[in-house]
Amino acid sequence: MAKNTPFKGVVVKEDSKTSLRSAKIHPLTLQDGMRIVALGHLYFPYHDRSVFEQVLQYLRDTRPEVVMLMGGIVSEDAFRSLADTEDNYLHDTPEVPEVIAAREAGSFEDQVLALGKTCGDFVKSIQEAAGGTVVYVPSATHLSMPNEVRLMEYIQFKKRYLDQWSSKHPEADEVPSDPSIRLPKDLAELLQLVDVPNIKVTRYGAGIKVNGNTLFMIGDFRRRNPGDAAKVEWEQRHISVVRSFDGKVSSAWMTTPKHSLPSLTLNQWQFHEIGYLWDSIHMAHLRDYDRRAPGFWTGTIVENELFGRSVPILRGQDGRRSFLVDGTGYTVSAPGCLSDGDEIVIEPRS
Repeated sequence: MAKNTPFKGVVVKEDSKTSLRSAKIHPLTLQDGMRIVALGHLYFPYHDRSVFEQVLQYLRDTRPEVVMLMGGIVSEDAFRSLADTEDNYLHDTPEVPEVIAAREAGSFEDQVLALGKTCGDFVKSIQEAAGGTVVYVPSATHLSMPNEVRLMEYIQFKKRYLDQWSSKHPEADEVPSDPSIRLPKDLAELLQLVDVPNIKVTRYGAGIKVNGNTLFMIGDFRRRNPGDAAKVEWEQRHISVVRSFDGKVSSAWMTTPKHSLPSLTLNQWQFHEIGYLWDSIHMAHLRDYDRRAPGFWTGTIVENELFGRSVPILRGQDGRRSFLVDGTGYTVSAPGCLSDGDEIVIEPRS
């Protein structure tokens, strides 16, 4: 690079990517009557706690055989807050108890490991509520959204930085890290989910193909209208799709002709978008485009086919959020995540 260029010191951050071909598509065979629930983008510990408790109650009531966790389950920002000073004071929401407790654990390594265990306990709570198998697909989506890949990159980068400082300042009263301690490079190890019964952590961005006809996946592109991104996935892959990432909740069904002899025979297709379950106050730095609608997905195997729909979470006139599944309603006890501020009072003219 020429010496006189003003961009000589510019470093471009790599945007980590993967594909289903490299991440693998895992086949999963289920029997008639078995139920699947798919959740995505909770960002623990910045998840929507009151709504999520109702989702847990739904899992306890229905006891699905499989719960798919489709990316964005734990928060990259929570780990960043352990060591980085927040210089942007746009968002002054109080820190959550799990992060406060992790900060009191000791060195940077102790803090990371403590928060990692808490995140793993959160995943275990989902498995305990459902009673079946949890399949956790971590995310490697692009830079506009937090994801598990960047979480792991951050703790390794920050540790190297702190280790260098500690090595250069051995006489310091307090050193921020211990270079002799290794931090996990594997997400399942960080969350202490290795070899935990009924919990499987896949490679980043993997897919799960259920009974050969429905693909659960994390998307890597958006479309403007609900359902459009999932339909494009179907057009590309020619398989029914349940998709996270796009921040929308939608379900759609369609048919295409298979053949017309001796009579018209149709193929049945479906494509769904899951939605999100994060707390819109704690995750206020995300764009409005990324917070289209909260929700999740639920379905059941009938005659070897998976039938289901995305479940939107709606706010009633009293401010409380609710969702309705199979005739049963679930409602939070009090309004939450409201955007209304204090009333502005106009003082009389003097």
